[in-house]
Amino acid sequence: MKSQRSQVQALVTRQDVEREFDTLFSAVWALRRNNETGILPGPVIPLYGSQTAAMETFCRLLWGVFSRLSCPDSPHTEVEPLFRLIADGTNPSSPNYWGTPGDFDQRCVEMAVFGAGLALVGDQFRTHLSSDEFNRLVDWLRHIRTVKLPLNNWSFFPIMVETGLCLSGEEWQPEIITHHFALLDGYYLGDGWYSDGQDRPRDYYNAMALHYYGLVYAQLMVDHDPQRCRILRERATIFARDFIHMFSDDGSAIPFGRSLTYRFAQSAFWSAVVFAELDVFPSDVVKGLILRNLNWWREHAPVDSRGIMNIGYAYDNPIVAEDYNAPGSSYWACKTFLILTQGEQSEFWRSEAKPLPLRESIRMFRHAGQLVHHDISHQHHYLLNSGQFPAKNYNNSESKYAKFAYSSLLGFNLERSRYGLEMNACDSMLLFSEQDGYYRGRRLNLESEITERYIRCRWSPLSGIDVSSWLVPITGGHLRLHIIDSDRHIDTVEGGFPVPVLTPQVASPGEKNNFIVNREENLFSLIKDISPRFAREAEIVISPPGSNIIYPCSSGVVTLQQKLMPGRHIFVCLVQAGRGEPAELNITLSIDPQYRYFTLQDEGTSYTLPLTLTSER
Repeated sequence: MKSQRSQVQALVTRQDVEREFDTLFSAVWALRRNNETGILPGPVIPLYGSQTAAMETFCRLLWGVFSRLSCPDSPHTEVEPLFRLIADGTNPSSPNYWGTPGDFDQRCVEMAVFGAGLALVGDQFRTHLSSDEFNRLVDWLRHIRTVKLPLNNWSFFPIMVETGLCLSGEEWQPEIITHHFALLDGYYLGDGWYSDGQDRPRDYYNAMALHYYGLVYAQLMVDHDPQRCRILRERATIFARDFIHMFSDDGSAIPFGRSLTYRFAQSAFWSAVVFAELDVFPSDVVKGLILRNLNWWREHAPVDSRGIMNIGYAYDNPIVAEDYNAPGSSYWACKTFLILTQGEQSEFWRSEAKPLPLRESIRMFRHAGQLVHHDISHQHHYLLNSGQFPAKNYNNSESKYAKFAYSSLLGFNLERSRYGLEMNACDSMLLFSEQDGYYRGRRLNLESEITERYIRCRWSPLSGIDVSSWLVPITGGHLRLHIIDSDRHIDTVEGGFPVPVLTPQVASPGEKNNFIVNREENLFSLIKDISPRFAREAEIVISPPGSNIIYPCSSGVVTLQQKLMPGRHIFVCLVQAGRGEPAELNITLSIDPQYRYFTLQDEGTSYTLPLTLTSER
């Protein structure tokens, strides 16, 4: 199902990566009309309006432009037109003025690249802008000092602006940097992890925003703020040892959370690791990781026939978008081109790209509430998820944050409607219906805990229904156990991993089968009920095309279905997916009659897990 771009030669050298950026940039630049100070590659406009959306597209490309300009090894490029656009966009007398930013303004987000640009290539700004034009740019940037910003990763935008002013010899205010780092420190959870604001998600914003800007700052401002730079480097080093587990051997990463359309911004953190010369993994390992991720994205071609990056994940799919995504938002991915700051003779580009190091099969992300499982036997790289509640109601929040599992190989499905199973993104979920065709799953947890052996959480999909769920990685898959207390009759549906379905020969809706095998793609998914009192009926559900974020065709999900009467019930199932075909799982389970613990024998290893939260023991 890969696009024709999968036939293009892989990126290997610095020149290859530079050409890749030039190709992306040129396709967008070709759409510029007249003397407009932005470029709008599509018609869907968010609340902040078309002018700011067009400005966003242009500014996000500048992450690659400024990185390229900072390296003497980059061939000469004609940048005068870019600086003319910047001069016009920051001139209040121009009809194409970007506008003065207000509170919570998207234009503040895009200011960060000018801070980085002034720090990296301040001489280029002074060469191509007149004194008045340069001063107007600086005045425009200083508006960020007086506006209100969301209490999250946005604190790095004024930090980046002040960094650029400082390193370009302009008046700067270190107290602003101090203030915003104090806010960011309040979001630091320990062990290298932040939340994106107080009690907010722990997702890719850790990598592509919080640590990315932190490492850029740590490299640029070490002479001005050495203690802070040391702390940022230490935190990023610890985080890197976790974050490397999000990447598969083929270059893909586990999709999770919001802003999926930023695509290869997934590996931007590693470009910042290179830029900051962070000594955490050898250069050849980091080089291999970045290039494989870039090449995976090239194979999945997130560009249209014009060469423009579309909105979606592995294909053009607007339902992936957030309400703040504009047609050019995907170019946030250009932050990864920070590796172009490194010259041909740098250690990074001289090294030979190496595979990922050997990693343990299970890695716990305590602060994210996740267990990453490298299932070598089925070449399946996925995470088990305790569930996060993003506070803000992002598009498809439950699909992006609350499923039991997320896979780099199989992706996940997005909900199209609460009515009807086929529309409900039932993969890796336990759904409940009051026998009316409307289904609800987990949104937030009442309690949760995580250990290196299991995840346990308690949640309530509906008033009067209480669910305690255990997710346990096992050899060749994972086990799920649920204790359900219900005060009424209820329908339940539990789904395994999704599998692409191109023809009825792969799977058909309503089939009574507990696995799907797609031999064309060499993929399978299985969910097997081993509940102690009754066996739930297996049935295949087919979701419509465009439901899965990786595969554009219809998506098949094996489900286990059961009607429940009021009372206490226990569900147990084995879940397996990956390359090839299902394998027999050698698992034995026994449950204490008083529901105090359960004992699991996995490939000859026996261990006992509690059926209560720590607070209840």
